[in-house]
Amino acid sequence: MKKRSKLLAWMLSAAMACAMLTGCGDQQTAGTPGGSEEKSGGTGQASGQKAEEKDKGSVESSGGGSENAEDPAGDTAGMDELVPEEGASLVLWMDNDDYNDKITALWNASYPEIPLTVENVGTTDARTKLELDGPAGLGCDVFVQPHDGVAIAASSGLILEMDYYTDYIKENFVSSAVDAVTYEGIVYAFPLSMKTIALFYNKALVEKPVATWEEMRAFAKEYNDPSQNKFAILWQAVEPYYAHGFLGGYGYEMFGENHDDKTQLGWESPEALEGMKFFETLREIYPVNSADATWDAMNSMFSAGEAPYVLTGPWSISDFSKAGVDFGVTCLPLLPNGQHPVTLSTVDTVCISSYTEYPDAAMLLAKFLTDEEAMTLLYETKTEIPASIIGQQFEFVAGDEHLKGVLEQAAYSLPMPYIPEMTNVWSPYQKAFTAVWDKIQTPEEALKTAREEFNSSIVE
Repeated sequence: MKKRSKLLAWMLSAAMACAMLTGCGDQQTAGTPGGSEEKSGGTGQASGQKAEEKDKGSVESSGGGSENAEDPAGDTAGMDELVPEEGASLVLWMDNDDYNDKITALWNASYPEIPLTVENVGTTDARTKLELDGPAGLGCDVFVQPHDGVAIAASSGLILEMDYYTDYIKENFVSSAVDAVTYEGIVYAFPLSMKTIALFYNKALVEKPVATWEEMRAFAKEYNDPSQNKFAILWQAVEPYYAHGFLGGYGYEMFGENHDDKTQLGWESPEALEGMKFFETLREIYPVNSADATWDAMNSMFSAGEAPYVLTGPWSISDFSKAGVDFGVTCLPLLPNGQHPVTLSTVDTVCISSYTEYPDAAMLLAKFLTDEEAMTLLYETKTEIPASIIGQQFEFVAGDEHLKGVLEQAAYSLPMPYIPEMTNVWSPYQKAFTAVWDKIQTPEEALKTAREEFNSSIVE
């Protein structure tokens, strides 16, 4: 029997979250991202030269966290106070202007002696931007990135370990999220939020959401009118984060059964091929070229009330709500084999740059971003699911009907593999989906080409 340990850990987290919610039925659910959804940009600002990774960045005492594990609030009583460096000032990279303005005000109220500048930098862009800006002294002190970047950032010395808060993190965050920020046994980040994609539907256009992709196909046959730019469902069709679930639902295991073996990517497997063949048929449901299956098309048409269905994640909830759309969220429809698509899921993580001049102050900021007041702000501005145990018990999570649907799909999700080689997956994977969608290559040809590109990128 296949072990699928990380998927099972995710589902156990799901069950914990679902226990806090009503209406989940008998499904297992948990908190989960997405990594590449929101568009953002920004410029770096000086933050100093590279810190010494162990001695400079940590404690005023010799001990780690000593909280009582039974205390769901994660009380830090018993820990020696972490003292920020004299004259410290910090730069944070985050991807939402509304959040950025408000988190600055929250921080300044608690730490008025440590000036904070927050710059709009996309979570999926932050690591590569820091690789360029850090050595020049133009980077940040703290940044948020998806968890699949933690291992490569840690292995390249780009981020500091969370040595002062290691025990605290292990005791106060869901286990799958702790795994996501751990590399070679060392905790390198604070888990912030968890997410995956789900099926969003407009209640004015859909009385009851479809349960299968065959039902979606039948609905699209009646509803679609490409000449009027009218489509039953829209999504970023060839983006791997959105497309992987169709392969995963046919049993494809990325990087082997435990998702940690770089030699077992699996694009040559019968399961991957079967899933890609099904993916090829989805062009009939959403008959546009890959270049037109964009975030902007999905977001604008659903926000305008013109699309019955879209595939997106919790990062869209706020926009759709502000647009006045009455919508619901549920699991992705079942595949022809009767299985759920196994979507990719993400933990957004808070990391400390190894180029910071103020590692202790930066560590205080990293923890601050996961405290209750900051997590409430994250929900209010981005509608994100906390990765902390107590956070998933907050009333705003338990009472949110939209998050409930995301959590239902999360039970059928796989955390993006943590190994550094994951960063080499995205480009060839997207090329394969694009080639199949645009009928440039057959599924067999596209997967073979992608596999060859990935293999050429791996250094033994």
